[in-house]
Amino acid sequence: MSAPKVSVIVPVYNVEKYIARCIRSIKKQTFKDFEVLIIDDGSPDKSIDIAVKVIDGDERFTVYHKENGGLSDARNYGIERAKGEYIVLIDSDDYIDSDYIRLLYNECILSGADMSMCRYKMHFTDDIILPVPVGKKAGTLSRDKALDTLIRDNNMQSFAWNKMYKRSLFTDYDIKYPVMYFEDVATTPRVMFHADKIAVSEKYLYCYVRRGGSILSTMNVKKINDYILSYYIIRNFLEKNGSFEKFAAALRCVSCKVSLINVYSILREHVLAGNFKDAGKNLLTNFRLFLRLNCQGTGSDEDIPPLPEKIKQP
Repeated sequence: MSAPKVSVIVPVYNVEKYIARCIRSIKKQTFKDFEVLIIDDGSPDKSIDIAVKVIDGDERFTVYHKENGGLSDARNYGIERAKGEYIVLIDSDDYIDSDYIRLLYNECILSGADMSMCRYKMHFTDDIILPVPVGKKAGTLSRDKALDTLIRDNNMQSFAWNKMYKRSLFTDYDIKYPVMYFEDVATTPRVMFHADKIAVSEKYLYCYVRRGGSILSTMNVKKINDYILSYYIIRNFLEKNGSFEKFAAALRCVSCKVSLINVYSILREHVLAGNFKDAGKNLLTNFRLFLRLNCQGTGSDEDIPPLPEKIKQP
């Protein structure tokens, strides 16, 4: 039996309210030559029972069970077991348009691209589903143009979802999602670096379900440090591959943006703690880390370089 053209990887953890809709949207795909890897990341609720019921014997679906290791670990687990030439990663609380796989696959095949991506909608409630009016115009981009745009976080974001990848971009270069927050920020640029061309669709094919508060409203010290670390990983990777100077301006640009976002997040942590004693030190640490990132680099041989200093809990 020949391998499927596309592997769909769906990590599952505590999504019993959402998993049925996600799986139904995959089963409704107009493209048929795919496999689905449902990765049970040690989910303690009824998510997997519901998933099995909705799958209803569809042989394209396989459920894998593993100990809880987090989203990154579940994605890596799925990528290692995928058989398709291309892969897509879908978060199990989200859902996709019926043409999602077909159109992203056709974008890759017709343009000879190693990656393709689409626009997305934000699902707030069943009555409020809004398209996000941010994204590159349709077309095919060179690796350098796409990567520069991605690093800048300008009309192209590093989300693991809303994209199709040649599986070899991960497996041939041993690229894995690090177990941390903002793992996709640290990973998508490394994957894109090895792609010759990237195809962009203006169609809204992915629906991201907004659960709880926004990223900014749920930031904590661990997330702030991981946000910074994700860019250290990118710089470290570019240095190792002799391409830092080519993307230095993009990294400086996004550093300004992220450092200012962190100012809000750091001050918020001190407000919540009711303690401003070390607020000034944390703000200076934030700016020093980005100054060092752009001026000195990481000086590390590790794929995940250690931060020279960290934001401290108020």
